[in-house]
Amino acid sequence: MSETKAIKAGYGRYTPPQDPLKEIFGTVMPVDLMECPTASDQLRFRLEVLAASGPDPSDKYDAERLRVRKAQKAAWETYLHTAFACGMFEGTKGDDLRARLTSIDDANFRSAMSECEACWLLAGLMKLPVDPYAQGRGHKNLEMRIMLPEGDINVEVKAPFRELPHPPPGKHVFTWEGDDSDKVAQCLVAANKQFGDGTPNILVVVPILRTRMFSNRDDLIRAAYGQTKVTFQVNPRARSFGAAESRFFPEGKFLETMKPGGRPLKPDGLPAHRRISAILCIEEKLVERYPHPDPLFLIDEEIRDAIWPAWKEARDLHFSKDNTVWIEHDVLVLHNPHAYHTVSQEMWAEFPQFVPVGDRMEWTDGYEVRV
Repeated sequence: MSETKAIKAGYGRYTPPQDPLKEIFGTVMPVDLMECPTASDQLRFRLEVLAASGPDPSDKYDAERLRVRKAQKAAWETYLHTAFACGMFEGTKGDDLRARLTSIDDANFRSAMSECEACWLLAGLMKLPVDPYAQGRGHKNLEMRIMLPEGDINVEVKAPFRELPHPPPGKHVFTWEGDDSDKVAQCLVAANKQFGDGTPNILVVVPILRTRMFSNRDDLIRAAYGQTKVTFQVNPRARSFGAAESRFFPEGKFLETMKPGGRPLKPDGLPAHRRISAILCIEEKLVERYPHPDPLFLIDEEIRDAIWPAWKEARDLHFSKDNTVWIEHDVLVLHNPHAYHTVSQEMWAEFPQFVPVGDRMEWTDGYEVRV
């Protein structure tokens, strides 16, 4: 571990560059990549964000597009500013972070920017003392650690991703169903292998999945705790079925105690994923001063004429130069009831938390548990 400056509450041990984006990405953007047939949609978006500048175009849709990209650019600049201040771009670890940020590979960029975003939340927003040098199990390097008087909390960041499905050729509207709990579970398994036993450990997930975790928390609960299923007894000889009942199956990583074949995961009968103290989930949210009104409001012919003036005024404000766009964040914290080392609920009091209450787990903001 290299020698660093004294740790202070919040960030500020290093002086960030005046233009963090320019420091990382340079002054010349490879805009020709945007015309490359092999460039992914994510790479094209990334390049558009980094190139976003100047006044709004005259076309209202182009202006709307530019406002969104400027908002994303401002968020990235804030993340990088905090990461620089916390020393995350120092030494060989910083070289790796730079390389992933500037990589054409989308997964590399997502993982690197997610680490900077997590650093911003912990150090910039929560004003916690964060250091980039953290060691996990078997001398594995972790993303960072929170340094508190009562002891360090190690942090690992994962960026699970699943692309939204595209409509079939010739279609613009379609429906789909999906469960992304497998992506979250993969993060839990990987992080548990990286964390050590001796300190509390926080797994930060910065997901880009098909549904937002904050508004649909079932996937997080399925991955970490389990789900309720409807069961009934079957008598094949009598060809009869018993009464159906709902049972909770503790199949998530925080509660699972049995292997698929029925053997215990651990000799003590406890779950295997006990190194993870809690999951911290961070999601970006685009916010507008004047959001676009929902066009579905106009479907009802009986009220269309009555609401049209207000609807049109809201739409005009959305496309006006008075509209502003920015990035906010939805944050969730899910505690592991069987962790070797727990973390304080008070520490995360400003965010909704999934916490033990007696023999149950409940959301502190009253969100209904539906799985």
